[in-house]
Amino acid sequence: MNRFLPEALWPKLLALLLGAAWPLAFAPFAQSWLAFVLLGLLFVLVDRSPSPRAAAALGFFFGFGAFGAGVYWLAITLHNFAHMDWLLAGAAVALLAAYCALYSALAMGLARRFRGAGRWLALPVLWIFGEYLRARVATGFPWLATGYTQTWNYLGGYAPWIGQYGVGLITAGLASMGAWLLTGQRRQLWAWSFAGSLTLLLFALGLFAATVRFTHPVGLPLSVRLLQGNIPISEKWDPSRIDDILTRYVQLITQSPPGTQLVVLPETAFPILQTQIPGLIAQLQDWSASHHSVLIIGIPEAHNDRYYNAAMEIEGHQPIRWYRKQHLVPFGEYIPFPRLLGPLVHHFLPGLGNFTPGRGSSILPVDGQRAGMTICYEESFSRDVRKGVDEGATFLVNISDYAWYGHSIAAAQTLQTAAMQARQEQKPDIRATNTGITSVILPNGKVEVQLPQFSYATLNAKIQPMAGDTPFARFGNWPYLGLSALLLGLAFWRSRR
Repeated sequence: MNRFLPEALWPKLLALLLGAAWPLAFAPFAQSWLAFVLLGLLFVLVDRSPSPRAAAALGFFFGFGAFGAGVYWLAITLHNFAHMDWLLAGAAVALLAAYCALYSALAMGLARRFRGAGRWLALPVLWIFGEYLRARVATGFPWLATGYTQTWNYLGGYAPWIGQYGVGLITAGLASMGAWLLTGQRRQLWAWSFAGSLTLLLFALGLFAATVRFTHPVGLPLSVRLLQGNIPISEKWDPSRIDDILTRYVQLITQSPPGTQLVVLPETAFPILQTQIPGLIAQLQDWSASHHSVLIIGIPEAHNDRYYNAAMEIEGHQPIRWYRKQHLVPFGEYIPFPRLLGPLVHHFLPGLGNFTPGRGSSILPVDGQRAGMTICYEESFSRDVRKGVDEGATFLVNISDYAWYGHSIAAAQTLQTAAMQARQEQKPDIRATNTGITSVILPNGKVEVQLPQFSYATLNAKIQPMAGDTPFARFGNWPYLGLSALLLGLAFWRSRR
């Protein structure tokens, strides 16, 4: 093999291939067992690396492969709508992948500094902490975090207790333990017995943890109607198509079955400022009042010379309420360092990057209940979902538009993320999207019903609002961080010994 590549490059190539397989552990492939295998193999490579610098390189190649393969769909947007050629769009995705890989590189480089058994303890702790940092530094990018691989599995039962980072820590810990057993001269029966018993115990406790209910039903079930307009992006922002789009959604609204209490439209379902359609809004207010139904409509809002990606709530003739998206997408909804990067971004996407982040409440009241609102990207951040829960949300609502990413795996990845959010909070989650995946998620994270992607359809369902808080809702990531600090301290102690 050395005739083709220098010996030092083979571990890096293997790490790259392992990383490229990482997205297979997530939806839509959902091969969650791969998370244990791929991380275990990476940890073996790091343990056998000659130096912390070499270990960091392995972490970087793994991360680069994971994000290059896992978020390739960003290139679809850049090519189709920013008019970049495929080479330039691919280079932009590679740049993002390289940035994300820095966190796994830092984690593996630090872990390699530990010795002996301390290293096997440090590896999973630092791996997950790298994911935690990646989701928080700058605007954050929480994609492909380890915990999400277990959303619908036994270990996902820990989600209401310690959140997805805690779930990820257990997953990575089991991978590290398996790798530790399969390396060196650990043939002792006690080691295998201990590892097997601990694995069975963690899975059994996860199964038990999933049965504990921290939230309880409050009020009567809500009858909801979710609209999926299936509007191509090429038509959505075409001024000549605005009237047809509005007519399509108004027809879906007015065809709601009797007794529908809430109708939800996708993100920017009305691709026009609210100030430009006062007559239509008045008509919808009349319909809402006569049918005793609340409307939540995705629409850009103009207010005081600022523009917001917003959700407009219409409840009869009461004053219109708004939720303004608070966590914006960089380079899509706002431009970091606008004086420096603004001219370049506007060259490819004129007019984008002009939204202002919203402030204030994340709650919209619905028939005596409270909807915890997020728009698109926000649902990927547990801290954004928790804002509404902290304000007393009894169910979650997300409006999105993933038509930007074409027929890719992006929508399935976000559905898995949303299911984890519902499981962490033990609240039902309803999602109205333009092209899919429009769905209703139960408090245990199970997807109760969903619409086929790229279909013009509606979803009528009943949801049961839930009151109360899970430990994760109360304490956030502090239990996970405390457990990580404890394990890292133990790793340091073992390393010193």
